[in-house]
Amino acid sequence: MQVSTPRGKGSLAQWLAWQEAAHPKSWDLGLTRIGQVWQALGAPKIAEHIVSVAGTNGKGSCVCWTEAMCLAHGISVASFSSPHLLDYRERIRFRGKQVTEAELCAAFDAIDEARGAVSLSYFEWSALAAFYLMAKCPPQVAVLEVGLGGRLDAVNLQTADATIFTRIGLDHQDWLGNTIEEIAQEKAGIMRDNQRVVFADKHPPATLLSAAQHHQAKVWHFGKDLTVALHQTTFELHLPQASFELPQPTQMRGEHQYGHLATVAAVLAQWFPLTTSAMTQVMKEAKNPARLMIKEGQPRYIVDVAHNNDSAEILANFLVSVQRENEHFHMVCGMLKDKDHQAVFRHLANFPNSWYLCSLDGERGTASEVLRVQALQAGIPEQTIRCFNSVCEAESAARKTAKPNESIVIMGSFVTVGEILKQWSSNE
Repeated sequence: MQVSTPRGKGSLAQWLAWQEAAHPKSWDLGLTRIGQVWQALGAPKIAEHIVSVAGTNGKGSCVCWTEAMCLAHGISVASFSSPHLLDYRERIRFRGKQVTEAELCAAFDAIDEARGAVSLSYFEWSALAAFYLMAKCPPQVAVLEVGLGGRLDAVNLQTADATIFTRIGLDHQDWLGNTIEEIAQEKAGIMRDNQRVVFADKHPPATLLSAAQHHQAKVWHFGKDLTVALHQTTFELHLPQASFELPQPTQMRGEHQYGHLATVAAVLAQWFPLTTSAMTQVMKEAKNPARLMIKEGQPRYIVDVAHNNDSAEILANFLVSVQRENEHFHMVCGMLKDKDHQAVFRHLANFPNSWYLCSLDGERGTASEVLRVQALQAGIPEQTIRCFNSVCEAESAARKTAKPNESIVIMGSFVTVGEILKQWSSNE
């Protein structure tokens, strides 16, 4: 029997529980159903300028850079991203602030009334809520993170004025294909004719370049049209519209961030004048929680959601850059089933590590013993591995074992990191 919706009387928790149970698939790609509902809502304009961000790694960082640059320049901005770490409301932000539960419930009520008999996935509900709330009070800039792929993703319902492509890697192969080019083909589906397209990766797949040519897109490449020159504590940023000398970012760590910030700055500079003083503020204030995040202490914590080949490589390079003399890393790792576990472990196998593998709950969670087999096959020594039933158990064991001058690394998925951040939040 179909359970009645929480319309008009439900809390956010009730709405989310209902959405998870109501649709048979957690991911259900395609624009037909969501398009019907959006038309029923009137398909209003959601922003003066729309930026979509697609790719495998770095999308969330581009969203954060967009928010920070807009806020520093007094430009109204709204964002849609996923997944969330602690609070569902993280997915939809206006001027950097999460929407309220009341606003979300009102959006869900309106969507429910408009959809009739159309069934929507959990992700489609969130995307429609973002569009609905943005249309209620259209910002100057809306930045939309593509969820899975591109061509059939809910975000592709909106026609973006500019699209940023971050690095394309192997992830979600069951949905998108088994090669970089196949995955790039799906992501290329968000391009539009004559659109501004910006590549944050210096070497984008040929498929993306061909698609841009087919759409007669106005293309900028990081490393060619947008460049960065690094100095000891500063860097030069050269855009088609302007150049800046700025302090290096303090909270967005890793050299890969320069491609992200350059592409975002170039996109925004098409529409708004950027200033050195505001951009200096951005370099100090921009942050993306749980990406190469450091919590100083004894032991020190390093937190990152690395869960695929490319992000594990970035994490490995970062650990090299921050490793103290003879430092031992205590790796707390929990991963989802649909990830290439061995690829992640291979990048991190050569560090002096102890591994605390943890099981994740839910349909997509992987048991720690399964991870153990994958870690062994990736070359991690058996004597360095311990298995635990939960993230908190694994972290507790690492904390008891780690010496004051060592680091505990929390990694493997948004779920793993979210559990630790939730624990820290409750202890504050």
